[in-house]
Amino acid sequence: MTRSGIGILAISLGVASSAVAQSPTVTLLDYRTTVPNGWTSRAPSSSSRLAEYTANGGVEVVVYFFGKGTGGNVQANLTRWKGQFSTPDGSAVPETITRDSAGAFPITFAEYQGTYRRGIGAGSADSVKTGQALLAAIAETPRGTLFVQMFGPSAAVVGQRDAFMKFVRGLKESGPGTGPTR
Repeated sequence: MTRSGIGILAISLGVASSAVAQSPTVTLLDYRTTVPNGWTSRAPSSSSRLAEYTANGGVEVVVYFFGKGTGGNVQANLTRWKGQFSTPDGSAVPETITRDSAGAFPITFAEYQGTYRRGIGAGSADSVKTGQALLAAIAETPRGTLFVQMFGPSAAVVGQRDAFMKFVRGLKESGPGTGPTR
């Protein structure tokens, strides 16, 4: 290869490496976080949904904001979410609750698995699905409470758990000029 050929190759490689796409970010209540690779954004289906995503295996992720000071307290939401799950034998629904106060605001994480009746109240009969999981976060920010839920088939949700945790824990103050706020 000639010297000029090597130079062109080097320039081409430099352009290719700088063209590698970075993960997209989203701003929610003036907090920015990185959207995990493999999550596909879709238009929110209601005004209380700030963002919605889908991921492989039938996983859905929804970020809710009902207004500052609304949406219920942490315990009321944990109780409601657990009540949306049942087990085939009627035993207690497995539940894991963790609290994270390492960041700028407290976050409560909840995990449930079993038969899921998704929806407000008891949900509709066609909303009942077996082998499901819900991973939810309640982020109590100074600007209001964000409710983030990831749900779908258990194995798929478990496979996206680390990405979800990083997404929620990654919520940081947005700087000036960082884009639109939802």
